[in-house]
Amino acid sequence: MDKTIFDKLGHVKLVLILLGFSYFLLMFGNNIVSLTHPDEVFYIQSAKEMVQYHKWFTPMIFDEIQFEKPFLAFALFAAAIKWFGLTPFVARFWPSLFGIIGVGITYWIAWAMFERKRLAFLAALIISSSFIYLALSRAVLTDMIFSVIVAISIGFICMAFKSEKHRNVSIILAFVFSALAVLTKGLLGFLFPGAAALIYMVYRKDFLLFRQKATLLGFLLFLLISLPWHIVMYNMHGQFFIDEYFGNVHVRRILGAEHKRLDNWYFYFGLMFAGVLPWSLFWFPTIKKVFDQIKKKTKESDWLVFLIGWIVSVLIFTQPAASKLASYIFPLFPAVAILLAFYLDSALDKEKSENKSIGLRICGYAMVAVLIGIIIGGNIAGRMYIDVIGSMRPILIASVIVAIVAFLIAIFNIRRQYLLMLFSYIGISATLLVMLFFAKPYIEPWVSCKDVSMALNKLDKTNSRILSSKFYVRGVRFYTDRKMAVIDIAGKGFWSPHPIPFLNTDQMVIDYLNEEEVNYAVVKEGNVEDLYRILKGKEYKIENLFGIGGKHILRITKL
Repeated sequence: MDKTIFDKLGHVKLVLILLGFSYFLLMFGNNIVSLTHPDEVFYIQSAKEMVQYHKWFTPMIFDEIQFEKPFLAFALFAAAIKWFGLTPFVARFWPSLFGIIGVGITYWIAWAMFERKRLAFLAALIISSSFIYLALSRAVLTDMIFSVIVAISIGFICMAFKSEKHRNVSIILAFVFSALAVLTKGLLGFLFPGAAALIYMVYRKDFLLFRQKATLLGFLLFLLISLPWHIVMYNMHGQFFIDEYFGNVHVRRILGAEHKRLDNWYFYFGLMFAGVLPWSLFWFPTIKKVFDQIKKKTKESDWLVFLIGWIVSVLIFTQPAASKLASYIFPLFPAVAILLAFYLDSALDKEKSENKSIGLRICGYAMVAVLIGIIIGGNIAGRMYIDVIGSMRPILIASVIVAIVAFLIAIFNIRRQYLLMLFSYIGISATLLVMLFFAKPYIEPWVSCKDVSMALNKLDKTNSRILSSKFYVRGVRFYTDRKMAVIDIAGKGFWSPHPIPFLNTDQMVIDYLNEEEVNYAVVKEGNVEDLYRILKGKEYKIENLFGIGGKHILRITKL
């Protein structure tokens, strides 16, 4: 399947192939694992309560309003629940659908820039099979929805620079999608595309977009779409909205670290490398190829600068912030995929001399070595932690598949059938999904609160309030619909405050338990020890009724 075959196939056929393939990687089997804690259940519980309370424009949690994010993604989740019921597949539908759409968007942007079908196809293939993309397509989070909308906005900015004929329409649509991004995740929905455009104009020394009447019209349309929700929420909730939405979500994340161990200079750079696994090793020849091309100052080098500006536009706002998460820089990965595809397409070109493909050969053999190491390391780790995982079966199955993939990569590399070698990389990503299917019975009790919550519902039918460890409280709430309280001795509370009792001292726990004759708790091992210590010598009886996946159901009776 060389370059001539790509040239013969139309865009529609190529995109349909990509979308069909992406369905199996990004959406198929999304109901296998129950919704996980703590984040998936947070977002879908918010949407569920929006349906229950008929608040389609106001996110909620624990029966109260919350402004962790704007409303748009929550409204999409709520609509899916309203129309189709609440299942893991329905809950994950929108992130998966946007993930599939994002594959097509990556193809569109890559083609618009370089007008090379194989390059565009490879860019879409890389993004659809990258580990971070698989993870966020299959998780109930807002990040995939936000990232794809941002990519669409940046795609129209690209079209505005490329096509004078469609410039005005492209500018207006860029602002429209930027407004939708703001309604999904806040001000970054404007800053990311805006910074990408500004960086490129500074590079060109031509502020083209500022001279277009469509820019003013687009900005007014942006305000018309994005401002009303913010104005209505402020009028309804006043200072609470300002403190939570602007103070906590926007300002506090810049000044304070939600996860202090991630607040370092290299976290995002390491993630840019690891996030595109199994394609990460191609970063090294790609960097050399891109900067060599930029030095030549060709038409293609301008688009390479645009892609680098896209990456920089995300990092300049996320890197200085104290709070760092993998999902924060997710919008830059389409640009990364296109850069990698640019190198791969050049290396595959038959018109190039054979030594131009040396990077492909080296990376291919290095990947074989990495996969052999994964097989050996995975089996050793599996046997060391057999008590936790329960069975070696998923690891053995994954080892066989990985060995087959390594063999194919090696054979195609030896035969210098590099395109087939690259297609073999997809098997690495597919292995993750196969392993997930076979590992489901062993991992679900650890990643989901479903089993422990179902057991709790059978043990206690009083519908009383439940005491829970901080990490499990959202999951137990989602699966039981019970009132909740949190035990977290010496803890500092949630990053975004939840409207539930937070018990972080011994006396607060005792006061809470005194309110009822019988209390049930779903807690981790450490909190089990806390409760036995706090209640030692006092008139309470503690019974450990059930345990699974590191979670324990306790019944605490006041004597």
